[in-house]
Amino acid sequence: MRQITYFLAVARLRNFGRAAETSNVSQPGLSSQIAQLEARLGGALFERGAGTGPVRLTALGDRLLPIAQELMDTAQRLQAVARAGHTPLSGKLRLAIIPTVAPYLIPHLIPVLRQSHPALDLELHEVVTDELVAGVISHRFDAALMALPVVEAGIMAQPVLRDEFLIAVSEDDTTFLSGPAKPESIAAERLLLLADGHCLRDQALEVCGMRNPRRKVNLEAASMATLMRMVSSGLGMTLIPRIALADENHDGRLRVVPFAEPQPSRDLAVVWRRNADAGTDARALAEVIRGLAPALGVRALNV
Repeated sequence: MRQITYFLAVARLRNFGRAAETSNVSQPGLSSQIAQLEARLGGALFERGAGTGPVRLTALGDRLLPIAQELMDTAQRLQAVARAGHTPLSGKLRLAIIPTVAPYLIPHLIPVLRQSHPALDLELHEVVTDELVAGVISHRFDAALMALPVVEAGIMAQPVLRDEFLIAVSEDDTTFLSGPAKPESIAAERLLLLADGHCLRDQALEVCGMRNPRRKVNLEAASMATLMRMVSSGLGMTLIPRIALADENHDGRLRVVPFAEPQPSRDLAVVWRRNADAGTDARALAEVIRGLAPALGVRALNV
């Protein structure tokens, strides 16, 4: 099963190095396991050319792919049988959270889970949306917390929180002397964004009506903390989700302006693979996260 897991990782990512990284194993170790699998099957599963492009499946690899995925599904069902009747959130749970939520949710979530579910063995991962979804599909993660929508087939979602967007500017910025503000009042050349891969980047562009690639966007940041420091330094303005407000503006260096009604927002949801045994844990986790809404300053979404 370890060899099958590594095979699926390379088949999904088309890169041995990235597959090793996401599987928490060295690249030589992963390559050795796949070589052993190929020896068992009597043929190569990947074309190992000298080029720098993505790794390709051989004809044998193509035939093995759906069987390997079925084996993983069967292994999950075996775990489900073994865990049948167990109390939810009492075993191991590999949970992925997007970076624009993780640092603000985790300090509230962990103490509650320790008190209410002491038998839970929680393994946390902070990853961007594309990697998060791929990890749920490939069984790397049991469940995840991300922003809707989920467009991939085979993933279940249970909405938990509605997180409103606000405008953040520096203390001495005079663009918005009073609120509320309209999204179209944000100038593209002054908008600061997170780098590609963060769903909040796309959400900010959509809110501000800047999907047209011809419109110039200013600077980009790799994290919310960096983005807010750029704003507080007077480099521009950005959208800040309410869930991040208390942490990112604890020193009061930002001036925050609300949007006019209807206020733009994002819906956060707990997601998991359809028919996976983690569904029970994911639903129980969703209830815990809904209960944290007041502490996070956002609104809980009922089922």
